[in-house]
Amino acid sequence: MWALDLADIPWRQSSTRVISVSRRDAVARLDALIGLKT
Repeated sequence: MWALDLADIPWRQSSTRVISVSRRDAVARLDALIGLKT
């Protein structure tokens, strides 16, 4: 996914509709960028 690549956040794609960000530091950076999930 280009947006995650741009933010230098590692991700993996298990199918055409599913992506995962699972590393703790990557999730923390993603939360800092877009806010916590509510």
